[in-house]
Amino acid sequence: MTQGVILVTGEAIGDFIPRDGEGRHYEAVLGGSGFNAALALARFGASVAYAGALSTDALGRRFRTALAAEGIDAGLVHDSARPSAIAVVAPLGPGGVPEFGLYLDGTAHAEPEGTPRSSPPGVIHLHATSFGATVGPSGEATLALIESAKAQGASISYDVNIRASVLPERALATALIEQRIALADIVKVSLDDLAWLHPDWPAEKVVAHWQGLGAACVLVTRGGQGASCHGADGPIESAAPSVVVVDTVGAGDTFIGGVLAVLARRGLLGQKLTSATQGDLQAALAFACEVAADSCTRPGCDPPRRRAT
Repeated sequence: MTQGVILVTGEAIGDFIPRDGEGRHYEAVLGGSGFNAALALARFGASVAYAGALSTDALGRRFRTALAAEGIDAGLVHDSARPSAIAVVAPLGPGGVPEFGLYLDGTAHAEPEGTPRSSPPGVIHLHATSFGATVGPSGEATLALIESAKAQGASISYDVNIRASVLPERALATALIEQRIALADIVKVSLDDLAWLHPDWPAEKVVAHWQGLGAACVLVTRGGQGASCHGADGPIESAAPSVVVVDTVGAGDTFIGGVLAVLARRGLLGQKLTSATQGDLQAALAFACEVAADSCTRPGCDPPRRRAT
């Protein structure tokens, strides 16, 4: 593995996307928060590797082909004889907000050895995302991977990305999520995620709580209202460009890919993350909002090819 690589871990799932308003015609596209974030990072010019289990079935082979085509290091991918995990996306309602039916039992996602527990040399930053980094065998392995990467001087980002149907009851899920937040330098969360985790708390209280746990920077995505970054020097905000939304699948993954790509381009990952200025964070936030909005103009997760600045 080359020096200065961003390692991404999290689920890779075949998304079945409706191609009409009634759900009669579906197309299988490559998705999953981990795969999507790695895809976005690669398209924004970052050096990226993906770690996770992929099936040897036809869909798994498509994932491998895509990783190779995008220049994503697949050296840590674990081959699984189990079938690929899938998600069926319901026909979209107003605003293009997706609903997912997840089918994970007995799939490659549940492979006990799918996620490495130690970080290889050369990793400058680890991005862990969604339920694949939080619950089950992959969640346990990811926690060990985070601790390993952190001990080697890598910076850590964690995307909460709530999918309630595959999480335990709220109190346990919150405890698992905040265990990972306490180890992360950058936390990405949506307003919907915040409302699910702490329904009786305003967003500002949750952010302050997470900063108290140790998160240096909390990124809050607000859909069409843009996003905010909450760090030691106070919050900064960026508006979202106005676009015609086809769907929002993968928008959050594209967003965090944009943030990390800008920080990587400026040499601010790893131990240098503490040197990031308000100007650096503002630039990362603006780029992330721009590319996430762009992705929403196409079905599925399809980040634009745009080099970070």
